[in-house]
Amino acid sequence: MPIPRINIIGSGKLGRTLIRLFADHHLVEIGDVFNRSSAHSQAAIEFCGGGRLCESIHDMNTADIWLIATPDDAIASIAEALTETLTKNQPTWTDTVVFHASGLHSSALLEALQNKGAAVASAHPVHSFAKPEQSLISYRGTTCTLEGDPKATEQLSYLFTEIGSTVIPIKASGKALYHAATVVGSNYLAALQQSALDMLDQAGITAPDAKQILQPLMAKSLQNLQNLGPVEALTGPIARGDTHTLTAHIEAITDQDSQHLSLYKELGKIALELARQQAHLDDTHLAAMAKLFSTTP
Repeated sequence: MPIPRINIIGSGKLGRTLIRLFADHHLVEIGDVFNRSSAHSQAAIEFCGGGRLCESIHDMNTADIWLIATPDDAIASIAEALTETLTKNQPTWTDTVVFHASGLHSSALLEALQNKGAAVASAHPVHSFAKPEQSLISYRGTTCTLEGDPKATEQLSYLFTEIGSTVIPIKASGKALYHAATVVGSNYLAALQQSALDMLDQAGITAPDAKQILQPLMAKSLQNLQNLGPVEALTGPIARGDTHTLTAHIEAITDQDSQHLSLYKELGKIALELARQQAHLDDTHLAAMAKLFSTTP
């Protein structure tokens, strides 16, 4: 059977990486490419090794699959524009798959095209596409969440599996919370390290020494989390029920810079629940720590 033709609108780092991976695995034929910047489109075509540059959505030809990889706030308007401008070039959307790659939004953003007969979906690879060249090498093993119309999810599940993804279905109603979780687990890790670096700086430790302290510690903690899970991986004063140490921490943070105090306490509450699940501490220790983390200074 002939391989499907895919058009792309918005060939940034994510879009061009996915198209290149699909093409390298001989899963698709690259069709038309449109961006607001023609130079951006040309760069994507060169990176992907194929495609036809289009100056406007009006110029795009028919395709079996469409990927809208624009910023989230443009997806719905582009879907609407496609229904209005492609009547001649794409006379019917029946048997056409259209998907976007937003982690936050569901396929509901593509309702305008769905109403025209397209099978729509959202697919979100949980991968950092900072450098497309590197992503071509490191992508395999990436988890991809997928939701939408059965026809679309079936075809996309095949495509993403073939490029090395583990595909996980997700309910449309869960996407916002799911995306928040990925932000906490990835982007907020950087914020968490910065909070620790700030406290080390206030403790009089130089930046190079602070980096030397934290990076091996965080790397080992991540390894333990991967191997053991959060409950077993939890160590330190909360796991030991050491309220004297926790009190000293809270006093020191308050004295130096109280902006980190709320973070310390809120994370402490979550860690306390992990300690409760470890079932090593009695109720007295658990209650004392809960009081420390809930007390307003």
